[in-house]
Order: sequence, then structure tokens, then C-alpha cells
Amino acid sequence: IALDRSVYPVPFAAADLREGNNDKTGQDEAGSVVAWITVTDVDFTGDTLTTTTSGAAGSILVKLIQGSTTSTIATAGSATSADAAGSTLEELGPLSEVEMGTSVFETSMTIQNTQDCGSCSTSTVTPKSGNILQVEYVDTANDAGGTSTSYDSSTFDLRTGSLSVDKDVYVLGSDMVVTLTDPDLNLDSTTCESYAMSLIEWDSSADSSELLNQSSFSSNPSSLEETGCDTGVFQTVTTIPVLTVGS
Repeated sequence: IALDRSVYPVPFAAADLREGNNDKTGQDEAGSVVAWITVTDVDFTGDTLTTTTSGAAGSILVKLIQGSTTSTIATAGSATSADAAGSTLEELGPLSEVEMGTSVFETSMTIQNTQDCGSCSTSTVTPKSGNILQVEYVDTANDAGGTSTSYDSSTFDLRTGSLSVDKDVYVLGSDMVVTLTDPDLNLDSTTCESYAMSLIEWDSSADSSELLNQSSFSSNPSSLEETGCDTGVFQTVTTIPVLTVGS
């Protein structure tokens, strides 16, 4: 069993992101993190992998380890998926074969800032920097004819972002390539994400504290777009206005 990353960003709630001027209320994107789980088992030759029948929780476990406390936050491998409800954990359902004949199966889980943990003592948990995400798979018929358990784990971590532009000097009315590098915003390794231009603030001697989503600026694309899925690098081209802002 394997997770798709060794380090995941920490999930954040809507309005947790601040605008470029440090305003706490302007950004409404929620940072739910997607973890992909892969199981390789040549004993399964169909196009799906299940470990239990419908109505019973799968035996593949997803756990969050916070210091000395371990909470199961999801199961996988049942014949059907199910959302978390009360003391019942989220069930991710059957795993799908990534390519015919490979016996490699995968599923994904969305991990939120407030994550249900079923019948655990707190009913919900909040992943923090330094916490560990662990997945567990029980092979009931290994090559020795017995049972063995496989694990993989990754950490949640916060990284320092950086912002850069492509030139030191610009002419008013020219284009400025804005690049934001922040692995904390790379929430899903299979999706190219985007964020509102209000993450970036323009500050000059002529006009201070203008967010780049203001009408005086134009950007193409109109949001900070990830340069490739799983890069954590976001970019746009902004035209510097001739009026309103300056040197």
C-alpha cells in the first residue's frame, strides 16, 4: 500500500487564507487535501478491489496520528462507498484498477480541516503540521500462505511560500509575470489548482495597498493558475496600469 506523497499540505478552512494586505476575511477558498491511496496485490485480477461485502466497512484503514493519539478517519475496500454519519466513518468504497491487468488499484480521500473520526473520543480531528497520515492494508493470503499487514505513512507540514516577478524594472502599461511558489496550496497531486488574485498586493509610492483583483489591474489568466499539476507553483501575467498606480 502506498500514499501518493511523502508530505501533504495542512488542510485549511474557508477564509483561513489571508488576502495580500493581510485581511483575514477576503479569501473564501477552502483547502481540502486529496490523498491518493494505491494498493498492489496480484491476488486480485478484476477491475476493482474489495475486502468486504456491501454494508460492512472495508478493512483498509486511513489513520491520523497526532502525538500519542491515533484516530481512524476512513475505511476503504467495501463494495459500496458511504459518507460519514454519526459514529460511522467515511467508507471510500472499492478501489479501481489503474490499468487493465496491472493488479494496481487506487482510490482517493478528501481530508478536511475538520475531519470526522467516527466514534473517536472527540468525534472530529483537525490535522496539524507534524501530524502523520497512515494507511494500512491487510493481505489475508501472502506468498507464505499467511496474513501480513502493510503500512505507508506521510506527514502534514507547512512550508514557506515565495513570491517573485520576472523583472526588476517595468514600464507602465507593460506586462508583469507574477509567480507564487507555495507547496501549501498544492492540495491535490492530480489537479491543477487556481486561486483568486486577491492573494497578491500591489504596493508602490504612488498607490499603496492595491490587491491585484482590483479593476485597475488586468491579468491573463484571471487567477493564479498552477503551472502543472503537483508543482505548487502558481502564475499569471498582470498588466501594470498606466494610471492609478505608479513607480
